[in-house]
Amino acid sequence: MNRTVVLIQQGTDGAEMAYQALEELGAREVLSLRRRILIKPNITVNRPASSGVTTHASVVEGVLRFLCDHRLGEEVAIGEGGGCDISRAFRELGFARVAKQYGARLADFNRDEAVLARIPHPLAQREFKLARMVTECDCIINLPCLKVHTGESQVTLCMKNLMGCLVRPRGFMHHDFNRRVIDLLRAVGHSELNLIDAIVGHEGGEIHGDPAGMELLIASRDPVAADAVGAAVMGFNEREVGHIALAGEMGLGQASLDEIELRGPAMERVRRPFRRARW
Repeated sequence: MNRTVVLIQQGTDGAEMAYQALEELGAREVLSLRRRILIKPNITVNRPASSGVTTHASVVEGVLRFLCDHRLGEEVAIGEGGGCDISRAFRELGFARVAKQYGARLADFNRDEAVLARIPHPLAQREFKLARMVTECDCIINLPCLKVHTGESQVTLCMKNLMGCLVRPRGFMHHDFNRRVIDLLRAVGHSELNLIDAIVGHEGGEIHGDPAGMELLIASRDPVAADAVGAAVMGFNEREVGHIALAGEMGLGQASLDEIELRGPAMERVRRPFRRARW
């Protein structure tokens, strides 16, 4: 049985690392029949990527260049629904520039129409109001940052980045988060390419804290496996982060590091214990 692959790349060129990660993950095979592709960065607040809080526009640029070079996707969009003026952040953080360069659409989920997604046999949340574009795309390329988080979630990586697919209000997610995010992962369902921007991570909190220069990119087809490796890189022990362990138990992805084929530098070379956030 083939083990789940997670790549760790070292460097500071986000565009080149993203492009090469997609090549190694076999993204052409994944995307060949996908007509509508959604790129989902992490823009919680309008701060530069050097802060460790937002995804580097260069990582998005690498994804767009890959799609363009291989003629993948008839419709490509960059979409987010963070806690700031997303349209303004797109302009000021460089996303509008790369979107224009490659002919991609920009989608502010805070202004998108809501579509109700119901979850059969939910753990905690019966239904979610998703941005319409999320429900209509064929594939999500998930581009979170490497950050710790306050409260129950402890980390904010691939699974938690899907919160930006919800229309407001989203605060309910922070109550019984570990079970609700599992329901959200099931609702969204097609995060098949996942690249964690760890060029600059963020410790001490998801917003209030400090940047942590890591010079890494972590990538996998499996968002749970990517999160397991991302959490380990930040110094969390296996099973310490509840929603990652729960996703593994439910068969939604691989959460055990022993069952993950890690390609790139050894964990011991890249692990850096991040300062935890206060609960």
